[in-house]
Amino acid sequence: MSVNDPLPFRLRIPGDESVDLDGQEVSVTYRLHGLLRLLGDALAFEWIVRRRTETDSLTDGDVQVDDSPVGAASVPLTWIARAEVRGGWWSPRLEIRARRIDAFEGIPGARPGSLTLRIRRQDRQLAGAITAAIAAPRDTAKEPAE
Repeated sequence: MSVNDPLPFRLRIPGDESVDLDGQEVSVTYRLHGLLRLLGDALAFEWIVRRRTETDSLTDGDVQVDDSPVGAASVPLTWIARAEVRGGWWSPRLEIRARRIDAFEGIPGARPGSLTLRIRRQDRQLAGAITAAIAAPRDTAKEPAE
């Protein structure tokens, strides 16, 4: 397992439930599955959102599943304030805090300046390697002395 391996993750996105005037129930749930990669001086995110719509009435029921196009975003490591693997056995996650409020703009389920990726237990070691690589000192271009 290398820090260059992709880290699979999930994000929570709120769903919706409603009942119309005819008594028909509509339940919409979302599941975001993605991959995080450490590419040189940036974090690269790729994801797909699966939307599941269940419609139930007294006489009929239907389920429709739609996948979004693949989404992608790149966040420079200089924008990352810290990254940390949290949670125990039941709920491991990678929490990322940014130096900019718009760092994770466009990533569904992200909050301004922070992102919590749910990860599998078996991926905790890879997530730890990625956080260590993020925290490692990076070469910065020095301005020439005058």
